[in-house]
Amino acid sequence: MSRKKRVVGTAGHIDHGKTALVLALTGTDTDRLPEEKRRGITIDLGFASWFTDDYQIGFIDVPGHERFVKNMLAGIGGIDSALLVVAADESIKPQTREHFAICRLLDIKTGVIAITKRDLVEDDILDLVRMEIEEMVAGSFLAGKPIVPVSSVTGEGLDDLRRAIVASVAEVEDRDASTRVFRLPIDRVFTMKGFGSVITGTTFAGRLHVDSDVEVLPGGKRSRARNIQVHGETRDSASAGERTSVNLPDIELQDLHRGQQLVAPGALRTSQVITARLDLLPSSFGGAKPLKDQTRIRFHHLSAELLGSIRFVDETTELKPGGSAYVQIRLESPVVAVAGDRFVIRRYSPAITIGGGVILDTHLPKLSRNTRAGLLDVLAAGMLQERVELMAKLAGLRGLTIHEVQARTGIRVETLTKELKNVPHLADSGERRWIHQDVITDFRRRAMDFLRKYFEENRMALNVPKSEFVQKLLPRGADAAMINFLLQDLAREKIVAIAGDALDIPGRSKTLGGAEGELARMIEGRFAEAGLAPPPVSELINERTQKARVIEGVIGFLVKQGNLVRLAEGIYVHRDALADARERISTRAGDTIDVGQFKEFFGLSRKIAIPLLEWMDREGVTKRMGDVRKVL
Repeated sequence: MSRKKRVVGTAGHIDHGKTALVLALTGTDTDRLPEEKRRGITIDLGFASWFTDDYQIGFIDVPGHERFVKNMLAGIGGIDSALLVVAADESIKPQTREHFAICRLLDIKTGVIAITKRDLVEDDILDLVRMEIEEMVAGSFLAGKPIVPVSSVTGEGLDDLRRAIVASVAEVEDRDASTRVFRLPIDRVFTMKGFGSVITGTTFAGRLHVDSDVEVLPGGKRSRARNIQVHGETRDSASAGERTSVNLPDIELQDLHRGQQLVAPGALRTSQVITARLDLLPSSFGGAKPLKDQTRIRFHHLSAELLGSIRFVDETTELKPGGSAYVQIRLESPVVAVAGDRFVIRRYSPAITIGGGVILDTHLPKLSRNTRAGLLDVLAAGMLQERVELMAKLAGLRGLTIHEVQARTGIRVETLTKELKNVPHLADSGERRWIHQDVITDFRRRAMDFLRKYFEENRMALNVPKSEFVQKLLPRGADAAMINFLLQDLAREKIVAIAGDALDIPGRSKTLGGAEGELARMIEGRFAEAGLAPPPVSELINERTQKARVIEGVIGFLVKQGNLVRLAEGIYVHRDALADARERISTRAGDTIDVGQFKEFFGLSRKIAIPLLEWMDREGVTKRMGDVRKVL
């Protein structure tokens, strides 16, 4: 039968009986390390499974000692329901409060409270402990939840606790195994003889099938899921909410460690700049004090612990206990995270929990102080379409691909394609890449300004080289598809006319006016009269009062117009003279002719004859055959 998948995490002070309680509930001793057996405390994460008629429940037994809170955080990030454990003979202790605070920061929705060691106290003490617990959880997700006295020694209350646990997991919706990309945070690695590397963790989202290709991030090592076990049983697949082991035969053990994630290849990307909403614990929790900008912290996300520093990006200059602020957490090493993930921060030293929150984006650039509040509010509370529109706007002319949206939201491309079919302010540039309409409007304006200024400053230019336009107006590294989309948009809007590798303003006059126009007519006339004995450019410069660069610019304009043809450096011939030369040489079709005969036929100097012959070769009028040409 198909059971619903749920994960329950224990929380509570050291030696309050969490491991004994899980053993009594499931029959599994979660202390697996020899040191744990010797010392009688849980040092690392332990796991046990419990199957009911309707549920497949995985218990994560976390360490209670303050030195092992980071191990507790490694396991608690993916739980559905908290089992808060308080010993009847000691009541609430510092780590009880810290574990409870962490559960709140991670936005765990429901849970149950167990008062363990019931057999060691009288009823009046039990009532006092119950009152203290009710006071602590007031106003939280555990307010009004069952508080069940139990004894792991006598078995008293265990059935009541089992019923309460089942009722609590029934409040939680199924984890998303279909619309989210597969993510498995790694919390344990080891080798098995004959199999190679094995990783374990609680599948956080999506689904993994046996023999699927997988990638480990950070690191980028790839393998295939040769074998999958769920709650100790071999399976064909693992889904969100299931305790999962995966055999990765192609990755060495030294390349795997707690804090990495197993994902589908290319689905997600690492980041070191996390934009988030941060909530600081109130002063009632020990260690809470104002948080200053650029404070170094420990960042806990799923099974990863990283070092980083806090930067405020709203108007906050110092965050007081109980307060909230928009921040960027700049990490010292990469993490794999998406929008909506929860995190916890602890002080660098001493390592005490001080706050946590929700990730808004993992691929925004570094933001400055006093970033526009509206932008941050959209990231925090906007619908998917609004957030994607904002991502596209911030991406500018580079555009936003659907695969980048997947990497930033954790939502599969197939789902995004349906959800984002009609986003009003985005233009589809092809290949499932969007550009925001505001970005396109701004680009059109900048293109018009550039073209106007270009032709004002280059009065003798016939057009703008496409390469120069792209270099000045598009971001470095823009690909051919994006360049083509933007140019075609400008053409549709009648902002540019495209001819090959040149751009122009539609309808712009191609003639020069004023003094430059008069000079152009004079120079063209000189070349037309000179025929195949054109004047050197230096002679024109010496004759005229205009600056040399102006005369050279006019000659370049006439060349671009096609009225003059450049045969060689400093040698220009009028197009009519060349047309006449072609007609005259055609009377010798089929003949061979050497340079001397060519000079004599046209009455040319060698300075003109050689470049003219080479031009005729290029134009297919003649064909060189050794030292002679054949007239075609």
